[in-house]
Amino acid sequence: EAYIDNIQAESRRMRSLVEDMLTLFRAQKSAGTLPDTMADVSEMAVTAALRFEPVAFEAGHLLEYDITPGLSVRGDGAKLAVLRDNAVKSAAPGAPIQLDAARQGSRAVLTVTNRGEDIPADKLPHIFDRFYRADEARTDGSSFGLGLAIAKAIVDAHRGTIRCESGGGVTRFIISL
Repeated sequence: EAYIDNIQAESRRMRSLVEDMLTLFRAQKSAGTLPDTMADVSEMAVTAALRFEPVAFEAGHLLEYDITPGLSVRGDGAKLAVLRDNAVKSAAPGAPIQLDAARQGSRAVLTVTNRGEDIPADKLPHIFDRFYRADEARTDGSSFGLGLAIAKAIVDAHRGTIRCESGGGVTRFIISL
């Protein structure tokens, strides 16, 4: 029975890897070809916050958010919704996670801030690379190092920017669309 459980667990991991690779491929393939639809970034941010509150709570985090209503961008709402996954995984136990969405000029800016160990300055330029993990020793094996590569591909496809700042125990991801 232990062998069957192992095979099932590995099958789930491989399925997750294949799904992530397909998501990354689709995001890169659609780069530069935005649909003629508007995506409500404010609504997506509120939905993300509401969905993540129980997950954050289970992980010992308080999820705080400040979302300006009515932020819309041209793009694919389903793809943009994928951008919300990494904060809970990397925040220090019990640390709050802050999600903000605001208008800056003609752009919608999403910011996710969490407290935890800094990402070393020499690793920051690589965190959006496929299969890159800043600290291999701290991974539980469930991550393949594709989450941030997928986020970058989706942001690039929407002609936006994504960057990370980390220092003083605070890590912040800023997405501008």
